Amino acid sequence: MSDYNVRLQWQRVTPDFQYHSYDRKHTIYFYGGPKIDISSSANLVRNPQFQTPEELLTAAVASCFLLTFLSLCCKQGYVVNHYNDKATCILDETIRAVSEVILRPEICFQNDKKPDEGSLQKLLKDAHAACFIANTLKADISVNPVILSE
Repeated sequence: MSDYNVRLQWQRVTPDFQYHSYDRKHTIYFYGGPKIDISSSANLVRNPQFQTPEELLTAAVASCFLLTFLSLCCKQGYVVNHYNDKATCILDETIRAVSEVILRPEICFQNDKKPDEGSLQKLLKDAHAACFIANTLKADISVNPVILSE
């Protein structure tokens, strides 16, 4: 079992503490690494210069899937030249939860080390099944890849 820790800090900086005016900016410190400033999502009082928890969740799912996918490809002898993802998180306010995360990876393999369609689908399925972050969420995770030529 592994554990991962962060430290979160928020401090009131406004003279009042009213719902529409208090500052939502807070800082997360990663042990052994950088810090990141975060604010609330756009449906609240957002400071656009900071990331939101929803964006961090989307990034965590996309990053976990990428790392799992690359690991599986490497172990099976496929060579990935580049991978770009335009991931989206859908927040369903009627259930007050993230209902779906959509991954749209653009993947370019080295031509002579490229999986066939059946092997690619298995890689995608296995990467999804082995992704710790995706397995933690109740939300649907869909993967809609585009395979690019070298």
